[in-house]
Amino acid sequence: MALKSALNIGALSLILSLEAVAAGSFLIPAEALNSPANIVQRPSRGQLPLNWQTVQPPEPSGSRPNIQLTGATWNSFQPPEDGVPGRREGGGTRGLECPTATTALTALIPQSTMGQTISAKPTFFYYLPVALDKTVQFELADERDKTLYKKSFRLVTSRAGVVSVSLGSDDNSPALEVGKNYQWYFTIKCNPRNTTDDVLVSGWINRTALAPTLKIELDRSSDSLAKLSIFAQQGLWYEYLATLAQLRIESPSDASLALKWSAVLNSVELGKIAQEPLVTSELTPITKK
Repeated sequence: MALKSALNIGALSLILSLEAVAAGSFLIPAEALNSPANIVQRPSRGQLPLNWQTVQPPEPSGSRPNIQLTGATWNSFQPPEDGVPGRREGGGTRGLECPTATTALTALIPQSTMGQTISAKPTFFYYLPVALDKTVQFELADERDKTLYKKSFRLVTSRAGVVSVSLGSDDNSPALEVGKNYQWYFTIKCNPRNTTDDVLVSGWINRTALAPTLKIELDRSSDSLAKLSIFAQQGLWYEYLATLAQLRIESPSDASLALKWSAVLNSVELGKIAQEPLVTSELTPITKK
């Protein structure tokens, strides 16, 4: 996919902190980046049809059942046929600019590459296979492939693991609109002098609206586990993952939470990274001179 020319957006402050679930660390394993079969040129993005309808969650009724997580739970929302699917695993590079690892840079999203959210500024999760000190870039585009947000920053991590990027900690990042679809891109700049060495993952996100009664139920509940059940029932991938990640950070020795994390990743065929730790990182915005 042809890479879009970088936009000079100025120094936008993106704070990554898994402790706030809105933030995360980025570590980048290289072998996952170094697969010759995956040398990637970012393909030209397809345009989503303007009449693509947003799926609204149904009204809750009665007692809430214990949701069995399956791929169908999360893959019911998919990019339209003429939309270009995202890619969960990063394209590799033949160069030596990034360290190597046995597992690829991976976006924590369903196989369909489309996930739903109720948040105006959601949190995105990635598995970074090795510790890294590199420039990374996050980009958000609208349905017409117009870049709404693009920011580069230096990412430093001490080990491999799952990190998060949140739009919520940056006042200058755009708020997602209800009923609209967006495509995001997360890129590791392995070699600033050669964009063909970039390692990229991408996906789709749709912001939906909750039924009023369900919103009231969520607002009144102080039980995060109960909220998890609601998020699963409604297919809200980004809320489910962010809430569960926060619970695991708060209670790292809770085996039941670890099992839930493993279950949700296995349900979308990401079991190979289910045992990887949640990690923190240092992220410094890069200012154009």
